[in-house]
Amino acid sequence: MTPREKIAHLLRRFAFGASNWELALYEPLGVEGTLDRLLNYEKQDEGFNVSPWEYCFEEGKDEVYLDPFRIAGWWTVRMLMSQRPLEQRLTLFWHTHFAVGADKVEFGPAMLSYLETLRTNASGKFYTLLKSVAKEPAMLRYLDGDANQVGHPNENFAREVMELFTLGAGHYSEQDVKEAARAFTGWGIRYLVFEPGAEKLQETAKACIITNRPMIAFCTTPMLHDDGVKTVLNRTGKLDGDDVLDILAARPETAQRVCKKLWQFFASADAPDSAVQRLAGKFTATGGDIKAVLREMTSIDNFWQPRTQVKSPCDFVVGNVRALKVHGLLETLHGKPSKPNEPVPKPLRDTAGLLAGTMYGQGMLPLFPPNVAGWEGGSHWITTSNMLQRTKFADLIMGVGQNDQPLAGYLAQQIAQTKPQSSKDIVRAVLAKFDAELPDSKVNLLVQAFDKAGGPTSFASPKTASQSLSAVLRMLFNSPEYQMF
Repeated sequence: MTPREKIAHLLRRFAFGASNWELALYEPLGVEGTLDRLLNYEKQDEGFNVSPWEYCFEEGKDEVYLDPFRIAGWWTVRMLMSQRPLEQRLTLFWHTHFAVGADKVEFGPAMLSYLETLRTNASGKFYTLLKSVAKEPAMLRYLDGDANQVGHPNENFAREVMELFTLGAGHYSEQDVKEAARAFTGWGIRYLVFEPGAEKLQETAKACIITNRPMIAFCTTPMLHDDGVKTVLNRTGKLDGDDVLDILAARPETAQRVCKKLWQFFASADAPDSAVQRLAGKFTATGGDIKAVLREMTSIDNFWQPRTQVKSPCDFVVGNVRALKVHGLLETLHGKPSKPNEPVPKPLRDTAGLLAGTMYGQGMLPLFPPNVAGWEGGSHWITTSNMLQRTKFADLIMGVGQNDQPLAGYLAQQIAQTKPQSSKDIVRAVLAKFDAELPDSKVNLLVQAFDKAGGPTSFASPKTASQSLSAVLRMLFNSPEYQMF
């Protein structure tokens, strides 16, 4: 691989694609500089100042709406605009690993708190993240931890924290689950926003937003905790929930399971045992440092195999819209400073609808996983229905059949700046914009589709450009090669 090819590969794995504008940003840094900038994202200005609460207000209405769909939409816009792409990809990974479904939680502020816990701990120590997310009200509600009390232990969270979040099936006994459930008794939730009275919900919620106070919080009730002796994975004592999480985080099975899932998400669905063991060794040696594990991943030869991953709906939708380089435009439209108790500008609200709605149509609405195991991913994303949705996405972003076509005009303008001399030059510019690699035979088919839909003269107006560009993108988005990254 050339340095440019390696940088592009890093952008596909640790960002949302290697569009030509992102390649131009990272290529001067070199391979190591690119890796450092992606991994050490906390040193970068995120370039995102939109409060999630802005999506909870609407023009002409005084109420604040606290449903989780608004938080999901806000998150998709953050993925689109963020200049810390790995931070968002890691948050998405942990959301899949520590899956919590808003369909059961229902309360947007709880899902936002959970999401922020994933984000702020995404590249740190695994045990810190595990302990933090275990105490998130959304997690407690989703896995019935708030119904777990002495004399009537609920085993749901204890079972899932072992099977899905740490050890994996086959590495614990039913007795371990029962004993761990006793350790987690007494954990609960305070719905702070309701405590002044349900009739004051709107007033209290707005005050919380303005003053940045939580609306919901974790709590413990000692009288509901079983303080008796317990034995979990051969450790005996008056164990509480934190003790159990310490035991689980330190197990070698946890290191192997987490590292295997990291590899499958960031490198390839095929996880060689040698790679997993190497990453697990780094995980153990660094006390579960996720950033160190990701850096170690890039030193394994198999990591650099190209186009081994199937694009999820999130990869496909966010990657394609990021390719259009609209983040700067959206930031300008949003303006500064932002006020969390005012409605978000319409273009950003519409962007959230576009992103979240399209992902939902392909079976992956963030914050709404199908179950506690998250999304299956991989080849499960390649269905007849999803391929139809991906083809239609070309018309949607190019504004075909709509009153105006701002993205089509914006894309045509960007391509015109490359000074193309032919239809083939234009098509190749489109492919570079969307980080696409196709054989010459298929490139020629795209050229024919472009010419049939209007050719270079179609760039005279956004309306005609939308037709010709969509003709190219429909074929591209439907091609087998473009489903891989």
